[in-house]
Amino acid sequence: MDKKITMIQAQKKPGRYNIYLDGEYAFAVSESVLINYRLAKGKKLSLELIADIQISDNISKGYNKILDFLSHQMRTQKEIELKLKSLDIAEGFFDDIITKLKENHLIDDLEYAKSFVRTMYNTSDKGPQVIRTKLLQKGVSSNDIEDALILYTPELQAKNCLKLGKKLAQRYHNESFKNLQTKIKQGLITKGFSSEIANLTLEDLALELDQENEFDLLVSAGDKLWNRYVGLESKKRALKIQQALYRKGFALDDIRQYLEDKENDFED
Repeated sequence: MDKKITMIQAQKKPGRYNIYLDGEYAFAVSESVLINYRLAKGKKLSLELIADIQISDNISKGYNKILDFLSHQMRTQKEIELKLKSLDIAEGFFDDIITKLKENHLIDDLEYAKSFVRTMYNTSDKGPQVIRTKLLQKGVSSNDIEDALILYTPELQAKNCLKLGKKLAQRYHNESFKNLQTKIKQGLITKGFSSEIANLTLEDLALELDQENEFDLLVSAGDKLWNRYVGLESKKRALKIQQALYRKGFALDDIRQYLEDKENDFED
């Protein structure tokens, strides 16, 4: 049995309209649905058409909410799907909303990934592996990620890796020479650069061992350990200090020399 539109009333919310059928409120629609279905006072609607209109309105409502979500920045399909789940929209409409967004070129995970890669290599110290992980978490496919990462050329990686390497060298300048190199390499890999590029960066940094400074660092670290273990028996103290200094990357010969000098001073 058909029903007749007896009144169309604009809501306080812009772009929404209440539809009255046979003198009673029936449902609300967006302006786009109102226009698409040519809804007007006096028009008769079948039950099937009413159902179609309500489905279209749900899709339109979800679509418009996602447009607002996209107005601030690009989003991946996964991020949009998660946003839809947080809204008061039935999951049965998700595919239609996603399809409409794709048709209007508002979802493109490859373009998103390319933009993300460019932003990361221009504004951060992150290497490809960290970028890859972040994009995977955002739901971008592995193929799209690899296509986007082509933009992060070996030359750009080398430049950014060297810049980061210099910062790390300054941060760990009070470490033993061995530990300095180890921590720089670990830091570069943790930031997402490959082991190969990390090794090349260490070569480019051209770090040199300053034997006098190295022994000064050893003495400083050794004296702290000595004060900690001064109450122990001589051999046990020497073993603990030797092990601790070796873990810090100092050479065994230098450690033994330090301990010998320290024992002699202590006995005197």
